[in-house]
Amino acid sequence: MLNTDLNGATHASRGRAYAWGVLALLTCPCHLPLLALLLSGTAAGAALSNHFGVAILGLATLFILSLTSALRALRKRP
Repeated sequence: MLNTDLNGATHASRGRAYAWGVLALLTCPCHLPLLALLLSGTAAGAALSNHFGVAILGLATLFILSLTSALRALRKRP
């Protein structure tokens, strides 16, 4: 018998869901100005400021994919 919670999700799928959720939180496009501020003065910050539009598009795509993966992992039934 698998260890499940009330929703029927296993502990492993719940851990994957939290990992995807953390990735979604970090790649949220609304956090891009904070990321640019934290990376200022570095090569990554310079690349980010030179390609801000591409960064927004890439982070938005990664955010949507990780958020849907987190939700899918939470709903997964054993």
